[in-house]
Amino acid sequence: MRSIVIAVMLAVLTAVPLWGGAPDVVWTRTFGGASYEWPWCVEETSDSGYVVTGYTGSTTDGYRHAYIVKLNANGDSVWSKTYGPEDYETVATGGKETSDGGLIISGYGIGQFGVTGADFYLMKLDSWGNLEWDNNYDYDTTTDYGFDVCQTLDGGFIMVGHCYYYSESQGKYDWGIDIVRTDPLGVKTNHVLLDISGSQDLNRVVATSDSGAVAVGTAGAIYIVKIDKLGNIAWRKGYGGVGAGWGILELPGGGYMAFGDRDYGYPNDEDFWLLRLDTNGDTLWTRRYQNPAPDLGYGLDQTSDGGFIMTGDTYRNGGVDPKDIYVIRTDANGDTLWTKSIGGDNYEYSYCIKQTFDGGYIVAGRTDSYGAGDDDFYIVKLAPDNPSSVDDAEEIRPTSFSLSPNYPNPFNPSTTIEYSLDRRAHVRIEIFNVIGQRVRTVVDDTKSAGSYCVVWDGLDDTGVPAPTGVYLYRMDTDGLTQAKKMLLLK
Repeated sequence: MRSIVIAVMLAVLTAVPLWGGAPDVVWTRTFGGASYEWPWCVEETSDSGYVVTGYTGSTTDGYRHAYIVKLNANGDSVWSKTYGPEDYETVATGGKETSDGGLIISGYGIGQFGVTGADFYLMKLDSWGNLEWDNNYDYDTTTDYGFDVCQTLDGGFIMVGHCYYYSESQGKYDWGIDIVRTDPLGVKTNHVLLDISGSQDLNRVVATSDSGAVAVGTAGAIYIVKIDKLGNIAWRKGYGGVGAGWGILELPGGGYMAFGDRDYGYPNDEDFWLLRLDTNGDTLWTRRYQNPAPDLGYGLDQTSDGGFIMTGDTYRNGGVDPKDIYVIRTDANGDTLWTKSIGGDNYEYSYCIKQTFDGGYIVAGRTDSYGAGDDDFYIVKLAPDNPSSVDDAEEIRPTSFSLSPNYPNPFNPSTTIEYSLDRRAHVRIEIFNVIGQRVRTVVDDTKSAGSYCVVWDGLDDTGVPAPTGVYLYRMDTDGLTQAKKMLLLK
C-alpha cells in the first residue's frame, strides 16, 4: 500500500543530478527448497523490513503453493510460510501492505473451488502472515487467473487478471480481462469481464487518487485499463506494436507512467519501453532502451526525485550468455542516468523493484546461479544513488523551492522538516498516511524568501498520537508540489 500512495504523491523535481555510476549491491539473499520458487512482488513494509510474494514448487505434494517470506531491514528471514490445501495448486502473484499493517495477497487456485478450472483467490493476512480471511471469485463457470490487487482509498480492494470464457457474441472461447471489486472484508461488490475479440490480460494494478485504480497488461501490445471506484471500466487503450505491460504508476501532477517491453522485430527483438500518459491515457512521450539482445521489462517505481527505476532481464554479451537481472535508472524525462546488470554464471530474472526508505532499492527476482534449487527467490538490496552527486547538481541548478528530507528518519516521537523558498509565497505542508488520508497540517501560512523548519510531534489534527507506519509530507506553494516519505516507528 505504501508504494501506491508514493506513486500518487511524489513530486517531479526540476534539478538535474550528475551521476557517477550505478549503486553497489549491499546484500543478496536466496530463499527456496530443492525444486523451484518464483517471486512476483517485493514491498518495503512500515517496520523497514520487506515482504516477498510468490509461489514454491518445493512441496511434499508436488503442487505449487503460495510462498511468502518476511525479511528484516538486513534481509534476514523473520518468517516464511506456504499457503493452500494439499493436492491443489494455490499460486500467489501479487502482494501489498494494507493500511492496517497487514498484507493483501492475490493469485488463483486450481481445483479446490469446484468445477471451474481456476478461480481468483484473495488472502488477507496480518503482519505475521496469519490468515484473517480469504475468498475466491468466479465469473459464472469461467477459468479465472488473478494477477494483482490494490487497496483503494475506501479500504476495499480491486483485483485484476484474465479469464478463459465462452463468448456468446463471438461464438467461441477466448481470453478476456477480468476485474473484481470487493469491500474491506473481501465481499465481492462487482465483477467485470471484458468480452471483445482477441486475447487480453491485466498484470498489475495500483490505486488512484479518485478512489479507483489503473491497470496494465497485454492485448498484443501494452494495454491499460482505467477502473472507476465501483470497479467498472472507465476507459481502455492499447499502445505500440507487439509488447507486454507489467508496470503502472499514477503521477503526482496527473497522468500515468507505464512500463514493459516492445518487440521491434528481428534483429532488434524486445527492448524496455517506458510510456508517459496524460489523465485520459493519451501518449505524451515514450522511451526505448535498446540493447543488442532481447530485454523483458517487469518492475517500475518512481524515485523520490521524480525519476524512475525499472527492472527486468537481459542476455549477457549480446545474447551469447545467459540472462542477468537488468536495472535502469532514469530522470523524470525518461533519460538514462545509470544501468546495472546483476547475476552469476547461469540465469537470473527480475520482476519487481522499489525504492526504499534509505534512498536505495530492493529487487525481487529468481536465480539459477545461487541458492538451493533449480530457481530460488533472489532478493537484492542496492545502495542509494550517490548523494554527493545529487548535492552538487542541486547547487548548480537549484529549484525554485525545496523540501528537504526529514530528520531523524525513522523517528519517535517527533521529526524536523526543513524547507526553502526563493520568493514570498503561501506555503502549505501536510502529513498523509499510506491510504492518502490527511493526518496533520503543520504549515499553512505566507512566508518570505528564506529557509525554515517545522517539527511534527507525531500527533494528528485532533491531538491523537499517529500509529507506527509510513507517512508522506507534502509541500504546496504557487501551484508547485514536492513530497517525501518518512517512517514513524514506535
